[in-house]
This record gives sequence, structure tokens and C-alpha cells, in this order.
Amino acid sequence: MPSRRDTIADDLRDRIASGRLKPGDRLPSEAHLAAQYRVSTSTLRNALAVLQAEGLVEKVHGKGNFVLRPVRRITYVGGTRTPDTPVMDLAPLNVTVRTTRVRARGLLAALLKMPTGSPLTEILCLGHEGERPHSLARIYVPCDLAPAARATPVRGGAEATDGTPPAAG
Repeated sequence: MPSRRDTIADDLRDRIASGRLKPGDRLPSEAHLAAQYRVSTSTLRNALAVLQAEGLVEKVHGKGNFVLRPVRRITYVGGTRTPDTPVMDLAPLNVTVRTTRVRARGLLAALLKMPTGSPLTEILCLGHEGERPHSLARIYVPCDLAPAARATPVRGGAEATDGTPPAAG
């Protein structure tokens, strides 16, 4: 049997997922919600903490609890980007991938267990959702393991470049 905390979190999660509670909406006060669910304030706060950990609700000290914009989770299967949950009102996600030759230095050399100055390929993945930054990843690969750098489109709305302009075709 689910706990009261989990039952409350499930109900609020369903209200957010169905759109009855929209991003930016302020939730009723904790006292009001506790009375509505017939639980103590601490049980209600535990339920809200579950939703905060999931990134669905944000507590703003002195102002209340607010519904957050849903996080877009992306999974790659066989090189193709597939959204875990289709969300219709989100801007398209565009990813640019750039590669650069660098040398292993300091902590990076230590983490990769390579001699300082060893050649690496840095792969920079920068994602934008419309005009807003979405994600950033830097990946370092020893040059002898990295694929040859070239300008090519990547499935799922991404573009890969080696940092130099593509050759005229």
C-alpha cells in the first residue's frame, strides 16, 4: 500500500501531467493542501519534496511552491533521438556538435590516466531549445580512438563540425 506522501505526490504529478496545473502556476498554500489531503503539514512537505526532486515543483522561500516547466528527456536508440514522452508545446531541440584537437593537461590528463600533452579530441555538444540554452557536454577522447573529424549532419536536428567551415560543394 502506497504511503500518504506517495499518494499525494502521485495526485499532484497527475494534475501537472494533465495540464490542470501548468508551468508557472503557484500551488495552494501548504496549509491548504494539507487540509485538502487531510494530512499533517510535514507529510505534505514530504510529498512536495518528492516532486521537487523530480524537477516538477520549485519551492520559493516566502512565496510558495510553483510548477516548473517540464524537463525534456531525450533517449538515443540506434543513433536516433526519440523523446521519452512526447510534449507538443516545446520548441524544437537543436544540437550542435563541434570537435577540436586539444592536449591533455592537469586534472584532465590525470582523470584519463594519460601523460600531460597527449593529443585529445574534445567533442562539444551544445543544445538549444528554440533560443534558450538546453544542455552542454564536453567529451574528451584520445585522438587514436576518435573518428575522423568532418562536417556532417547528425540525425535528430543536430549538426557536427570540426570547428572549420565545410568545404564548398
